[in-house]
Amino acid sequence: MDTTDEFQIHLQQLPFKKATAIETVYALGNGHFGVRSSNPLQGDNPDYPGQPGLFINGFYDLTAIHYGEDYPGYPQNSQTICQLPDPRFMVLEIDGLRSDEETFKIRLVDKNLNLKTGLLLEIFEITSPTDKTVRLTMQSFASQDDRRLFGVSYSLSALNFAGSVKLNKQHRYTQQQIPEHVTDIRNVQRQSQLTITYQEADHPTLQMITRKSQLAVTLQLQPLNVDGQPIPKLTTQDQLPTYVTEFNLVPGIAQHADFVYSIGYPHPIVVANSEPDTQDQTLATETFTTLLNKSASKWSTFWDNSDVELAGDAKLAKSIRFNLFHLNQAAGRDGMTSIPAKGLTGSGYEGHYFWDAEMFMLPFFIFTQPDTARQILSYRYSKLLQAQKRARAMNVKKGVLFPWRTINGTEASAYYPAGTAQVHINADIAYAVDLYVRVTDDQDFLASQGLPLIIETACFWLAYGHYATDDAHHGRFVINDVTGPDEYTAMVNNNYYTNRMAQHNLYLATKYARKLGHTEDNVIGKLGLTTAEIDAFQHAADQMYLPFDPESQIKKQDDTSTEKPVWPIAETPRTQFPLLLHYHPMTIYHYQVNKQADTVMSDFLFPEDQDQAQLKRDYDYYEAITVHDSSLSRAIFGILAHRLGEAGKAYQYFMDTALADLTDAQGNLSAGIHAANMGGSWLSLIYGFAGLEIKDTTLHLHPELPSEWLQLRFKLWFQHRRIGMTITHQSLTLENLKGKPITVYVNGEPVVLGSERVTVPFSD
Repeated sequence: MDTTDEFQIHLQQLPFKKATAIETVYALGNGHFGVRSSNPLQGDNPDYPGQPGLFINGFYDLTAIHYGEDYPGYPQNSQTICQLPDPRFMVLEIDGLRSDEETFKIRLVDKNLNLKTGLLLEIFEITSPTDKTVRLTMQSFASQDDRRLFGVSYSLSALNFAGSVKLNKQHRYTQQQIPEHVTDIRNVQRQSQLTITYQEADHPTLQMITRKSQLAVTLQLQPLNVDGQPIPKLTTQDQLPTYVTEFNLVPGIAQHADFVYSIGYPHPIVVANSEPDTQDQTLATETFTTLLNKSASKWSTFWDNSDVELAGDAKLAKSIRFNLFHLNQAAGRDGMTSIPAKGLTGSGYEGHYFWDAEMFMLPFFIFTQPDTARQILSYRYSKLLQAQKRARAMNVKKGVLFPWRTINGTEASAYYPAGTAQVHINADIAYAVDLYVRVTDDQDFLASQGLPLIIETACFWLAYGHYATDDAHHGRFVINDVTGPDEYTAMVNNNYYTNRMAQHNLYLATKYARKLGHTEDNVIGKLGLTTAEIDAFQHAADQMYLPFDPESQIKKQDDTSTEKPVWPIAETPRTQFPLLLHYHPMTIYHYQVNKQADTVMSDFLFPEDQDQAQLKRDYDYYEAITVHDSSLSRAIFGILAHRLGEAGKAYQYFMDTALADLTDAQGNLSAGIHAANMGGSWLSLIYGFAGLEIKDTTLHLHPELPSEWLQLRFKLWFQHRRIGMTITHQSLTLENLKGKPITVYVNGEPVVLGSERVTVPFSD
């Protein structure tokens, strides 16, 4: 095993000690499920303020939403990811006293996460009511090889006695200890209503069925082979199938028991298979070590493709790897799930998928794991029918409207001004499809899934927007009554970001429809698209209204944004941030104050839209009114600061982004990681300091390292080539590690990459 410190997250190095935040940091997952690293004796012990749980991507229940005034088109149900029995949980029995019935003292000694292998090592000291103390050493991993498997190993040694200790393993719900009143609206947590049954099988098999969504999953528990150690015996305790392992401990000699959970995939109960989804045959000869090694091998492949090596700041380098590790753990890979905003590390945002998945996290996978990126985009394709129904519910006669927050493809946001009104998500998805196609050249995906996504979202804009007849906008295509990325400004006309993204969406539809319209497969004919509609896409895009203030020479966030008073940010006490937790939305909407990057988000995505002078004006104006109450914000401002040559600001924004979760900077890490912010840290490195741009289908680089660093190394997949890059203050070294020769551009100059390494020196 790799034990080098650069891939280790040590408990002693964390600047916070809050138990629930630590549970998030050390959570393990694989895109299918995630497990928080809670106290394994949690049980119903109120002395430990933890939130243990297993989360399965896409396994959710519904809760009715109650409105004082219920209007047509309002979502009728929330969707909440289920918090399931903790697979880490076990019961110790000493002198006939059980840890789930008596008060056992438990002290956390250490935790260490090996990012290289995905192995979590933990040490606890547990003292019984009879003052007998054992040391518990736990090892666990979420398999990257077989994504149904979670392995856990318990090693026990006596510290002050010799005698019998029993370890009991069973499926059991633990008390989640969710507070009755949640003051942070971002962390709403609803309890799932599950029907739980035990099935006949060779090993304890638990089936859970949600009450309203009618989804089912199975969990199976079985012991693994451990040579020379006590053999677990299957019995029944409290009507639960239980494995009991009895140890005769003596000081200084450890004994252990290993187990593996097989965690099934969610499926509708109407097609539930009566036979449990077990792993009996494949695991009969496996051990904890063999399963771990298979998983670690997959992690090795991940790091080979996706690692970012930074020299000059060891703490920062580790934080970057921590972010990439959790991104990889969060991503669904089955074409039916996406990336929850909190990953699979907690119940914050109820396990929902937002625009964050496409705009902040997907680029990392597009450039380093394109197969995973395709599956994430396929999730959106699988929800086209629901998006079509949502558009019709909003009285939009053609096209689709993707939900602002969702799991099952239907809208789950009960507050439409900051939810459904963020219709830019349609264009965000189209943008992501285009980026994926340009980077991967996956023409099969474009024809089968990508083009329908682009066309259907483009149709929405034609139906939702209109050509204005008023003097200010006469003849221009306008989009009214929307909310942009900035959730502190709602229900406006002509949000710049939304209009610019819609314009791009329409141009994409025009380009790809004309390109694929005469292919043998007749893709356009299958979509029922006419030549007149394609021309209409082009015309609407050409006439799209993009608000601009001629006096200040800035892009206006919307038609009336500059007419509002400016929020007194400097006079507002720090205890009043984030503003959304302290002020009524109408109070916030009354002012010029931004929660996050909005208009400047378009500056980031479309660098060709403005020269440096324009970017500088936009940046200065919007930085002054942005409070960064969203973790998505700082990465974008940092990238733009770098493009403007403001090295100090760029570096500080990046540090705030990269270190956010390992410092609990937002103060709500207990509810789960900030996955989009983690994606933003990668964007900052690659789009910022490496200066990556894709122009048409050509790779451009404008690298410049912060003075604090010595070197930056990473690899990207681009058009079937694997390209290695090493940036120093003196040069950029490029290697074509796989694929045919390709020409890339470095600071505007062409560089041909063949089989030889090429070093491009920087001029003074």
